[in-house]
Parts: sequence; C-alpha cells; structure tokens
Amino acid sequence: MGNGFLEVLSARDISMGGVAVFVPHDFGGCNIDDPIDVIVKLGAEKPFTARGIIRHTSTKAGDHFFGVQFTRVSDDNLARISRYVERRLAQGGGV
Repeated sequence: MGNGFLEVLSARDISMGGVAVFVPHDFGGCNIDDPIDVIVKLGAEKPFTARGIIRHTSTKAGDHFFGVQFTRVSDDNLARISRYVERRLAQGGGV
C-alpha cells in the first residue's frame, strides 16, 4: 500500500460520509490526512470512483482498518450509496 499503488480491498462498512476499509497487512504508505482515490463496488452494481481523505487507522485485535472520509463523490453515486445502505439495513445486514 502507498502512493501509486492499486489494491483490491474489502470494506468493513460504508455510509454517505465515508468507508472503513480492511487491509490484510500493515499500513505502509497509509497516513492520516492523506488524499486517496477509491473505486467503490456496491454488490452487483457498476463500480464508481470517489475521492477521500484518510481520517483514522486501527489495528484492533490484529485487524487492520483505515477510515476514509469522502471528499468528492458525484450526487448520483451518493444516491447509489444511500440506496445500498437502505437495502442492507432492510435485509438485516450490516453495511
């Protein structure tokens, strides 16, 4: 992980404000307040890009996560996130 790298990672949760991302290794190159571009895929829907800022990191119980606050997401994609979250909550699943 770091500048200029592309990795496929899994999200822990997502909201209209941001996303927590699981990283299977340490946080090399992942610093608080760094800008980050992410490709978001919500279920079977077409992926989209978003821009954000790393706001926190966690290594709780051996799990490595970082939280991204969205800073640039189109209105259409924000609506897609909202619908996705609503569907997941209605199904009793986490987001």
